[in-house]
Amino acid sequence: MSQGKTGTSKDPAASPRRRGPVIAILLLWMLLAAVLLLSPYRHSSGFPVKLLACSVEIAAPPDSVFRFLGNSGNARRWSVFVDHIAPLNADSVPDGSPGSRRRCFCKRDETGRRWDESILEVDPGKRRRLSIYNLVGFAAASDHLATDQIYASLPGGKCKLTFTVFFNQAQSTWREDFEMYFAAYPIKNIFARNLANIKRLVESGN
Repeated sequence: MSQGKTGTSKDPAASPRRRGPVIAILLLWMLLAAVLLLSPYRHSSGFPVKLLACSVEIAAPPDSVFRFLGNSGNARRWSVFVDHIAPLNADSVPDGSPGSRRRCFCKRDETGRRWDESILEVDPGKRRRLSIYNLVGFAAASDHLATDQIYASLPGGKCKLTFTVFFNQAQSTWREDFEMYFAAYPIKNIFARNLANIKRLVESGN
């Protein structure tokens, strides 16, 4: 009498069950890679550090746009994220000048999200650099953020206004840098809407 083969029969459903988590993990890694690669937070030509940059062309000279943004009171008119900006040391430093400090509130009653800004450098009609710190009410917060308002002269008396946000690379951590890849998506949307409002207000003279 011949002896039958011994062994455990394979469960045809076992292999797919094992493959399921592996495929899910691979898809998750692919999604993460896509988010990082496509993020607007990146190295850009003409800038020495990795940053998020968003621009708009305005039919007005750079000096006019520069003066408009130097007035903190105008923020409530053009910002889709900030309700108002309150200067903190206007009694000693003119608003919009180097050394001036201001607090940005997302709500009219000044509860919830807010942060402070300090104007670090001013090149009239060309650039204004601000540091961002004391963030309150945000899931991720850093005191190493900075932003530039860049005013480039274009033919025909026009201005190319660019908003940027970046880290002081000497101080930021890898975690802050990683989080910025994701945060850059909503920030870019806010920048684009703000720039569109600034363009409309400056061009209409309001």
